[in-house]
Amino acid sequence: CLGSLSTWEHDVLTVGTSRYLQAAGAQGVLPGVFGLISKRFRTPVFALFYMFLATTLFVLVGDLSSLINSATYTSFAFTTLCSIGVIVMRFTKPDHPRPIKVWLIFPMITAAFGIYMFIIPWFSPTRAMNAMWLAITIVGGIPVYFACVNKQYRLKPLVNFSDKVTAFVGKHLNSEVNLQ
Repeated sequence: CLGSLSTWEHDVLTVGTSRYLQAAGAQGVLPGVFGLISKRFRTPVFALFYMFLATTLFVLVGDLSSLINSATYTSFAFTTLCSIGVIVMRFTKPDHPRPIKVWLIFPMITAAFGIYMFIIPWFSPTRAMNAMWLAITIVGGIPVYFACVNKQYRLKPLVNFSDKVTAFVGKHLNSEVNLQ
């Protein structure tokens, strides 16, 4: 049962990841170039291209197994963080309106399972190196976020460069940033 649920989750994430990237780019969480949508096909052009490049790089450098392990590892990391966020919000803002009130046992089980899945590869000699590089990649995104995206700390030259790249790519791919 858990295997089929996990497979379903990863299929949905694989299909929807380009839309996640597009929404994050359109809302300013990622650089604006990720928010570009094709005017003709209404698809997230740059996000799909980025996913193509990242997948190709993983397959060429490693093998399909390393691509699957990397996707699973990062997926569990962020699913765990979201579950912990639900738990924290339940105690810090209990009266905050939310469209769906989840029983607290579900995010607790998800967080516990995610922590387990995040820690286990560190104890396997064959997977420890892969886990270390993925953890470095995840943590390495934090300074990039503050330098390029966070409005309080971002560096003006990087913002200008990002805006120019977004305009250039949008013009040549016949795309626009769509906030819907």
